[in-house]
Amino acid sequence: MNNPKVLLLMAILLIAGGGLLFLPGDEKKIRNNLASFAEYCSSIKEEPVIETLQKAAQAAKLCTDPCKVQIESFKIDREFSQKEISDRILMMKKRLPNTNFSFHDTVIDIPSDNIGEVLTTLRLHGKTNGGSFTDAYELNITAEKKDGTWLFSSFTVVEFIEK
Repeated sequence: MNNPKVLLLMAILLIAGGGLLFLPGDEKKIRNNLASFAEYCSSIKEEPVIETLQKAAQAAKLCTDPCKVQIESFKIDREFSQKEISDRILMMKKRLPNTNFSFHDTVIDIPSDNIGEVLTTLRLHGKTNGGSFTDAYELNITAEKKDGTWLFSSFTVVEFIEK
């Protein structure tokens, strides 16, 4: 063990092994993208127009082009381009200023190297002229790994059966 080459090799292996432990895994990357998506979709009342446009574009870049969206109660079941996603986010921000998006109770399953399935609760909390509101939606999200980057490829709102 007094051989300097052996000590150097062991030090390199320890450093490389430690570095791998601190690299974010795929689940962490998907969670970070969810947090970024929520931040980009959230709005404040006096948000500058340029900032609003940038955030909408950044949110859309977290999605594949095209991205499938299914919301049965609104009769939406189609693919949206990144431009369309950005436009929809802008319309929502205009209609719901001062609204916070957040994801809760998130479960991520990665059945293969390039596909992730996310089950999460989206909470919207905002203020309107007449008061405030809180809404929650259960979402199934599919994420795909493209060129090493995780992107959302589909969003499905889980509908509850009405009696």
